[in-house]
Amino acid sequence: MRAQTWQAFAPSIASRVDRRSERRQRLDLAERRITRFALNTTVDADSSPKTAALPLLSGERTYSHVSPGVCDACETSRDARAAWVELLLGQFPSHVANAERTRTFLNADAGYTDKYRVFEKLYEEYLLAAIESDTGVASTSGKGDTLMDMVEEKERLLRSCGLEDMFLGLKSNENEICLALYPEMCKAIDNAADSRAKLKLVVEAALAGNLFDAGAAAAVQNVAFCDEEQAQCDFPEESKRFNLDASQLFATFAKAQEKVLRPSTGWKFDSFEQIDARLHDAPWKRVLIFCDNAGADTMGMVLLARYLSSNSADTSVALVANSTAALNDITYDELSRFVSNCAKSDADLRSLVDAGRITCLPSGATSTLLDFTRVSTELESYVRGANTANEDWLVVLDGMGRSLESNWNAASYMSTGVDVLTLAMVKSEINAKRLGAEVYDCVVRLNTAP
Repeated sequence: MRAQTWQAFAPSIASRVDRRSERRQRLDLAERRITRFALNTTVDADSSPKTAALPLLSGERTYSHVSPGVCDACETSRDARAAWVELLLGQFPSHVANAERTRTFLNADAGYTDKYRVFEKLYEEYLLAAIESDTGVASTSGKGDTLMDMVEEKERLLRSCGLEDMFLGLKSNENEICLALYPEMCKAIDNAADSRAKLKLVVEAALAGNLFDAGAAAAVQNVAFCDEEQAQCDFPEESKRFNLDASQLFATFAKAQEKVLRPSTGWKFDSFEQIDARLHDAPWKRVLIFCDNAGADTMGMVLLARYLSSNSADTSVALVANSTAALNDITYDELSRFVSNCAKSDADLRSLVDAGRITCLPSGATSTLLDFTRVSTELESYVRGANTANEDWLVVLDGMGRSLESNWNAASYMSTGVDVLTLAMVKSEINAKRLGAEVYDCVVRLNTAP
């Protein structure tokens, strides 16, 4: 797929430059102080997560998180960088809505919104500069900024502006909704006819989470509605009280599941039969599940961990989440609380957690993408201490950021025998085009390291 030419973005970029100049003139004294603080702030090395390479990586192949297509072209192509910048700039309406949502959730004063305005100005200036620089702005490689550079710079600027977790309000509400939904999901899976039927429900629940967290729950529960690229979000009045009725939530989630039911011809990328056969013949002994968004996405991963651990007494699962906040991705602390709360209503999950067969770990990641050469030391120690053969490991990558926009070819960099499972829904045109897919196509893709 050939990226749109840089010239195609020129009009919209030019208009943004004009608006940027106008906004700069309107910045008041308070905003200027925040701007100076942000520009002069660097992340304290001691406060950053300590990281190491994932021990499952092969020592014989040089790992790259970059996925083929548009993503890997960013280092050398302005066209490719412009395509991703256009998508990232399009998320601003969602960001400002979530900043206001979180301000209300935290009962913060108007200064919180001022901080967001400064962040948006700084990030827009950075993105426009990143398009034009062939030697990089945030990158230290001497090449153009990659998508990883762009999303990591976003999180750095957010933190430097005092916005540690701008999606906190949204995440808290969605987690609350899914805690009410979780028991009904367990009941449906446990009542399935056999292990194959249970697996199908679990995978479909994982895929449906991509739709549910994008607005299905919102329409019914008056929480929030965002489109598939988070370009627009509408929030209800804060005074409205949530009616977390489990049966109503289950009916809503079922509508999302209907859109991802496995067709007779299979999903766009489909390894269901291979997964089912492996679980029947020789189940994986150790599983790492890298979680994505808070709410339904994470609920789907907890259901997957529960199923895999229950399927074989020899299987242990680590649910892995970001060390720090990044958009609406769940963090390690939030994941730990979510699993603990799920266990209160689920004796099976509680026994698996108590036995140490389901655990939570920080990933070491600070953005929406994932670099396996920079995982947390806790995760590294977990893998090293497992004493498990390569062929008994499964790495699950949930969501677009960890599996499509990075790590599409992750299996090719793992030690021989390690399996990598991608679970995602294609939710943006830019990813759909490079994969030869359609928006909302499903990815259930299992690859084994050669």
